[in-house]
Amino acid sequence: MKKQLPLIYMLLLCTQINYSQVISMIGSTSPSGSWSVDTDLTTTDNITYTKNNVVLTTATDPATTGLKFRQDHDWTINWGNSNWPMGTAVQGGANIMTQAGTYDVTFNRSNGTYTFIPSGFTQIGIWGPAVDSQNGFGGPDVDMVTTDGITYTLSGFIFSSGTAYFRFNDDNLNTWGSTAFPTGTAVHGGPSIQVTGGEWFVTYNKNTGAYSFAYPSVGILGTALSGFTAQDIDLTTTDGFNYSISSLSMTDGEAKFRKDNLWITNWGSANFPNGIGTQDGANIPVTAGTYNITFEKSSGNYTFTNTLSNPENSISKVKIYPNPTIAFWNLSHTTTIDSVEIYDVTGKLIQSFTPNAMQFQLDGIRLSSGVYFVKIKSGLDFTVQKIIKN
Repeated sequence: MKKQLPLIYMLLLCTQINYSQVISMIGSTSPSGSWSVDTDLTTTDNITYTKNNVVLTTATDPATTGLKFRQDHDWTINWGNSNWPMGTAVQGGANIMTQAGTYDVTFNRSNGTYTFIPSGFTQIGIWGPAVDSQNGFGGPDVDMVTTDGITYTLSGFIFSSGTAYFRFNDDNLNTWGSTAFPTGTAVHGGPSIQVTGGEWFVTYNKNTGAYSFAYPSVGILGTALSGFTAQDIDLTTTDGFNYSISSLSMTDGEAKFRKDNLWITNWGSANFPNGIGTQDGANIPVTAGTYNITFEKSSGNYTFTNTLSNPENSISKVKIYPNPTIAFWNLSHTTTIDSVEIYDVTGKLIQSFTPNAMQFQLDGIRLSSGVYFVKIKSGLDFTVQKIIKN
């Protein structure tokens, strides 16, 4: 009996190693057309799952139509996100709002990313150490998205510093590259692209080989402009973190910020004219006016400054020093400071004060080291500024 134990143990171990989770699509717009019948994807590594030539129908009602990914034909683990044709699905998320067509589907079980690429189009990915710093050219592509088979894009991916190629259909002999960065024209069999680490919005033209790695765009849209289905009005940036636009005329209505003209990443808050936008937050209630707008991508902090405000009394002239500090911040303004509020990076209110004075010393001794935001009100004007506790 003792001689049989090692054999039994090895068989059990092999069973565990070889076990692969089943990932499927299910829903009213999935190939089965049913919320009770799964369509399985295939995998070679138990991480990336694919299925080609998938026929889908159009989702019309987010509550009852669309599709989801789920594991082992069970609702215990399921992923969804309303974004289409790509996004990052989350556990128990919304139904994916599909559009009718035939698609090649990719789903990553580790991070929830998915793409639906029209079948028959060339699959193009970015491949190399800049994409997978651990496995390099031994790792997989990060797939790009296209709607026409010509222009391919990649949004929301953070690159490592390193080399990369554009690769067609996962074929190591069909790579395109160039020495130029951040823009250039890739040629077949060309040299690898030396990518600088960071978040880039990548575009690639299959017909010409032209490509660009640009800072992610941040735009604003909503009923205070031309509606939530209109084209974004992009803010400008020089560093990919701080964005701004000047003299933008807006009507009474609502607005949101979003990245790369996609709803995958969007920010909102119920506060106006200043606030801290959060992912999928409330629509920002805008009062008609002409505004200089600033937005900080890493924190979601935004300000709408009415251009008709008196420059001499503008709250933007408030002084905060020293910053950073280990104990106190001194606040100074040319008019009375009515209120001061401190928020942490999640938007939680930490402290509030009513100085009713032109000078105020803000006590930070009890705060932990880190980044905070201080909201300062004077009359009808507001400002939200970043402060740092060492």
